[in-house]
Amino acid sequence: MISILSKYFQDLQQDMVHWRRLFHQYPEPAWCEFGTATYVAQSLKEWGFKVYMGQELIADKRMNLPTQENLDTFYYQASERLDLDKTLLEKTKGGYTAVAGVLEIGDAPVKVFRVDMDALPINESQSAEHLPFVKKFASAHDGYMHACGHDAHTAIGLGLAKYLSEHKEKLAGKIILMFQPAEEGLGGMAAVVKHPLFKNIDEAYGFHVWANRMPSEFICGTFGQLASKKFDVQITGKASHAALAPEKGINALLPAAEIILSLEKLKAQFPSHIRLNIGQVQAGTARNIICPEAHLKIETRAGDTITRDELYTTAIETIETISKKHACPCEINLVGEAESAASSKDLAQRVYHIVKGTEIFSNCIESELHNTYSEDYCTLMNHVQKSGGKAVFMGIGASNEAGTHHQTDFDINEEQMWKMAGILAELCISKS
Repeated sequence: MISILSKYFQDLQQDMVHWRRLFHQYPEPAWCEFGTATYVAQSLKEWGFKVYMGQELIADKRMNLPTQENLDTFYYQASERLDLDKTLLEKTKGGYTAVAGVLEIGDAPVKVFRVDMDALPINESQSAEHLPFVKKFASAHDGYMHACGHDAHTAIGLGLAKYLSEHKEKLAGKIILMFQPAEEGLGGMAAVVKHPLFKNIDEAYGFHVWANRMPSEFICGTFGQLASKKFDVQITGKASHAALAPEKGINALLPAAEIILSLEKLKAQFPSHIRLNIGQVQAGTARNIICPEAHLKIETRAGDTITRDELYTTAIETIETISKKHACPCEINLVGEAESAASSKDLAQRVYHIVKGTEIFSNCIESELHNTYSEDYCTLMNHVQKSGGKAVFMGIGASNEAGTHHQTDFDINEEQMWKMAGILAELCISKS
């Protein structure tokens, strides 16, 4: 076992468990990660990192922003906490919750490590078999929980940061730790990737803890994540009395219903690896009123970015044609997108040799197809690879036989955190 793993991170495990449970107790959804981002920023600052955060780190339009009410609610909750630096918290106000920490020892190589921080709109289980509930670190924010492991990711990122701050003599070049908001919904990375900080990256690393994979497993490089575009549609009709003067109204439900059926038929025109889903429809105000508005939340996914764009364009044309036929104006807003990507083979091979050398994982997988989900990190992967750098997306098995991802009883094997942090540390000091 390599020395980094055998001693330092095992000793740090208690701190990492504390951080993970703290983040788990205060889950914050996309663009509302005020408390999480502030805690990360103040830790990085204390450990000697140059910290970028708030509006100075946002380089492009933020997609899928929450309502002002949600922004205000989560900011107020963070402001009530006694463990947060209020000056740093102020920089996140308005939903500017990205944080990056930089250690610059030399000019090259430049390595970036992506960590996601956001939670999900899910009520957490209160079962006697659910460890966070039993140990009293379950969500304190009704309707929200960490059900995908981003709390553990953030704790792993802090563990890596603490190690790097205490072992600068082992480093060369520049290390960037990117704590990303809004991974869920696929809008966070696009907002920061054009920042000059990410202009000339030699190596990019992303990772995920997988509650549906055994602790003996480590995936060194993935490929095939689905490219996706997520968008909202608002159809505007005209209200009128349904009995007295129905002819004076324009029913927005009619184009909405036709759009749903037409998009279902549209899927047959594309390859089998596409996904098109109308996940939410809201329409109407009362049974005796001609429906004045309809709102649809839709996503498209495909095995490659080109097919994704073709599917999205055709779907938009279909929606606009149907809305026009029913004399209903429609507004379409893109609220999230991700690309398809593939890990750089030689970088995945280096990860494989490092992980294999630890002798911790009995099932070390060099490359694996992941074509059942989308990942915001793919935007950074492609950005780095297109400019001549290399990138990988890794996975560590973290099953503890609790619920799998995006479920109310989600939980992980916390023992895996020190192992992942140790692998990342070795990647920081290993030579290209």
